[in-house]
Amino acid sequence: MARIVLHGGRVFDGTGADASDADVVLEDGRIVDVGPGLDGDDGVDVSGCTLLPGLFDCHVHLAFRYEDFDEVRLAYTPFSYRFFQLPETLRWYLGMGITTVRDAGGADWGMKRAVADGVLPGPRMQISVTMLSMTGGHADAHLPCGGIAPYAVPYPGCPPRSPTARMPCARRFAR
Repeated sequence: MARIVLHGGRVFDGTGADASDADVVLEDGRIVDVGPGLDGDDGVDVSGCTLLPGLFDCHVHLAFRYEDFDEVRLAYTPFSYRFFQLPETLRWYLGMGITTVRDAGGADWGMKRAVADGVLPGPRMQISVTMLSMTGGHADAHLPCGGIAPYAVPYPGCPPRSPTARMPCARRFAR
């Protein structure tokens, strides 16, 4: 396992201190040391660059894109199509410096495992599997008129959503 040293740059550590000159040592894709004058097997000159820790996005839906929330478009898109978009979406997050995400609905254990096992490059994932919603929230199937509208198509990798699974007092607070 080679030690790669990023040298000549500045490091922002997220503590509130100004960025300062430092080297960063990577082993097996992970940061193992930060400081001045570090050595390693290979070096990469990052002069003129500022390095920062990976960012954490606390609310994403990796299996969907913003355009997927158009109900007509979603209804006419084959279920499996979004899985073929996933590698591009994962690369997009990494390209922005986001190395960890909390997926709030849509990503399943298979997606998380594919990234963790290196099958797909992507950010580390914390997943909720089934989207949670408050009464009247965007994942609540209950309409103000009392009807029930399905929110999404059944998803084989997730437990089924029951539109009647609510807290007993929730109906009183529905719009």
